[in-house]
Amino acid sequence: MSSHKEAYDDLDTTMIAFVGVVGTIITFFLVFAIGALSYSLEKAETEVKVVEVPEVNSDSILASQAAALTEYHWIDQDKNIVAVPIDRAMEYVVQEEQEKQKNNKNKSP
Repeated sequence: MSSHKEAYDDLDTTMIAFVGVVGTIITFFLVFAIGALSYSLEKAETEVKVVEVPEVNSDSILASQAAALTEYHWIDQDKNIVAVPIDRAMEYVVQEEQEKQKNNKNKSP
């Protein structure tokens, strides 16, 4: 009877080896499947973000910005605020500074 009890206490090494091999194979294929899926998703995302990027018409944007810097236009007509072309605005600033310097020289003893 003691030999029968020992049979229940023995390890089933064939089943342990089988589960280990099957588990290893499943893990191996899962790792490669996840890698392939990751590569596929990365390629699709790159295509959407890099290859199929809609073109922005930068020429029209630059032209509108240049027009805003070179034309007179109202900013707020109620408050009488006008946008002046950049070249003309620089001339105004230079004239004002020259007048300030001239006034400061006249005030100095």
